[in-house]
Amino acid sequence: MTSISPVRPERAGAVRAVQAAVPSDAELLARCRQRDAAAWSMLVTRYERLVWSVAIRNGVSPEDAADITQTTFVTLIDSLHRLRDDQQLASWLMTVARRQAWRIRNLDRRKVSVEEVPEPAPATHDPYAEWDSLTALHDALAVLGGTCRELLHALYFDPAEPSYAEIAERFGRSIGGIGPLRGRCLQKLRDLLEEDQSS
Repeated sequence: MTSISPVRPERAGAVRAVQAAVPSDAELLARCRQRDAAAWSMLVTRYERLVWSVAIRNGVSPEDAADITQTTFVTLIDSLHRLRDDQQLASWLMTVARRQAWRIRNLDRRKVSVEEVPEPAPATHDPYAEWDSLTALHDALAVLGGTCRELLHALYFDPAEPSYAEIAERFGRSIGGIGPLRGRCLQKLRDLLEEDQSS
């Protein structure tokens, strides 16, 4: 039978000295409340791995676990003066991490991928529904005639979709002159359409 050798008094004293040198959670939290950056760093180092592993065990990705770890410690900063029991810090951190993980998992479940969204039913289009409007527009353009008719056709109906520069060159005008001319021609077209509707 193997005997267990007793701990030497000098070694036991060294262990007690190390334990005494390691501050408790309550001590670190008290220092954190005094804005002690070193105490905060020690607290994070002590528990960040625990928080991360709790998140992982609750089914989130490593990237989400890293975010949860950061969020948990941010929550701790916000709650420093509201903690009820400094000795239960580990349990408090684990609870916050679990809740964050559950929240992320619930959000993931609610997400619907684009592939799962059904395609909208094709709209039934009656090709004759706008016949009257198109006919009225065609007649008004014919009455308008001249430069205005040609300009509006080039701007809105030409399949080649010429640029302003090309249209300006075609009509022997500057590019800056096309806009005002278009406005005047559109107003004449509107007047003709209104006359047709009122007659």
